[in-house]
Amino acid sequence: MGTRGVIGMPRVTNADIADVLDRLADLLELDNADQFRLRSYRRAAETVRGYPEELANLHAQRKLTTVPGIGKSLAEKIAEYLDTGQIGYLEELRAKYPEGVVEMLNIPGFGPRSAARVFQELHISSIAELEQAARAGRLRTLPGFGAKTEERLLHNIELYLQASERGLLADVLPVAKGLLAKLRALPEVAQAEIAGSVRRRRETVGDLDLLVTSEQPARVCEAFRGFEELVEVIAAGDTKVSARLESGRQVDLRVVPQESFGAALQYFTGSQQHNISVRYRANQKGLTINEYGVFVEEGDAKGDLVAGRDEEEVYAAIDLPWIPPELRENRGEIEAAEAGTLPALIEPGDIKGDLQVHTRYSDGHQSVREMAEAARALGYRFIGITDHSPSLYVAGGMTSDEVRWQHDEIVEANAEYEGQGVKFTVLHGLEADILPDGTIDIPEEVYQLFDYIVGSVHQGFTPDADRMTTRVVGAIESGLIDFVGHPTGRVLLKRDAYGLHLDAVLEAAASHDVALEINAFPNRLDLCDVDARRARDRGVRLTINTDSHDVAHLGFMQYGVYTARRGWIEAADVVNTWNLEDLRSWFRKRR
Repeated sequence: MGTRGVIGMPRVTNADIADVLDRLADLLELDNADQFRLRSYRRAAETVRGYPEELANLHAQRKLTTVPGIGKSLAEKIAEYLDTGQIGYLEELRAKYPEGVVEMLNIPGFGPRSAARVFQELHISSIAELEQAARAGRLRTLPGFGAKTEERLLHNIELYLQASERGLLADVLPVAKGLLAKLRALPEVAQAEIAGSVRRRRETVGDLDLLVTSEQPARVCEAFRGFEELVEVIAAGDTKVSARLESGRQVDLRVVPQESFGAALQYFTGSQQHNISVRYRANQKGLTINEYGVFVEEGDAKGDLVAGRDEEEVYAAIDLPWIPPELRENRGEIEAAEAGTLPALIEPGDIKGDLQVHTRYSDGHQSVREMAEAARALGYRFIGITDHSPSLYVAGGMTSDEVRWQHDEIVEANAEYEGQGVKFTVLHGLEADILPDGTIDIPEEVYQLFDYIVGSVHQGFTPDADRMTTRVVGAIESGLIDFVGHPTGRVLLKRDAYGLHLDAVLEAAASHDVALEINAFPNRLDLCDVDARRARDRGVRLTINTDSHDVAHLGFMQYGVYTARRGWIEAADVVNTWNLEDLRSWFRKRR
């Protein structure tokens, strides 16, 4: 539940409401509800989670139905939750299915029908019981469950359990920044920074590390222990506090002297392998590096402190320039720093527009104009509208008539911007399905209306790498697409990438000058950092897009940029850092 508002009553946030709607959808899936009803709950949850105005305020004004996707029935349930703290219908469903059965839906590839069957027929009501039954071969008594099904299920349970120990960067970073801001506001704090894998912007993170300098460390630790975000203090001293957040994630605060801040920040940022290489280099120069500083080696004794106040000083002590945190994974950054060949990493401000954005013409939440205005507010020079092609009917794929209507709307918007002297352009794109045979789902009669085409695989996944590679390479070689969306199909912490011979895809993309996407949606980040670097090294162009379905999603661009930075990507490698005319010229080569 959210923070407290009126005395004695919890203040319900939009995130609380979205969680309840998602849980309703989970239970309806177990209850075999129709897909239209399920989608309405899922889309409503997504809308509410990113809605700029608090629904509690709208309820007080009797305006809940003004929220897109919230009709009378949903509004009544939300009102009931806001008024009473529960929803009667939700409680009825909860009485039918234990929480452990609902949790089974988080296992990749284990759908609601399977969860309902193992509960109803084998009386399995938790993931632990499900794992035990799979190992014992008990699931094979159910039709459709065989040895391979059990083997795959065990792998996916392991994947889920690993995921529960880590969180998406986009979920953890805002929490870290909130804690950091509160630390910096303390009068006793001189400096404060985030460290660990969050600072390196890894796509998923475990614990949170915070670093502070202060002349009054005990008072800082005492103040930190009182932060409302902490639900449990695990250990506390005068210079370190370990605590747990409501999510279960551990957060460690360390208070260090000013003269050691740079050394401690370098040490606790990691990665471990990067630090091993740094220490080895220091030893070769007769120095020792640890979290307290850089010291001259004098046998077994610690010699004079020669550096430690800031990171630049620490790296300079071993004759290296400062290395950006995103590169500190021991993937050649030490050698590149020594040779003076570290990349000039892309920055968020280099992005001039977002080239994968959805609207109400398919499964988005806002209109063309609303998405365009939100992009303008971010300082972009262009936005690309890419609603779905007809075959993806579950996402409201567009008919040819709808394509024409959308095209007219985009032409009208651009005319208005030009008439007002506004330097902003709406591009008309399409996210076209790459079909199982490698052909592209584009209505031929409207093909010429599009400025560009995104080719994406959305259905018919298979672990058969040969088949998937043939499919994606066929799309690239068709000459019809300009870039491949979320190329490996992974969903972080939920679904592995489908089988793909990436080298063959990179070769085809380089040969046909087709870009590959770094999809910035937080649970995708696809291509990943390692694959993005492989693409760049093979001369493949990249594009970073949010895959937005709501104006709130446009802010996800930062996560795509972080992934690109971890992949050693520079601005020139990314097509949506280009000027609009250069981008259009590149598109026209395939029209």
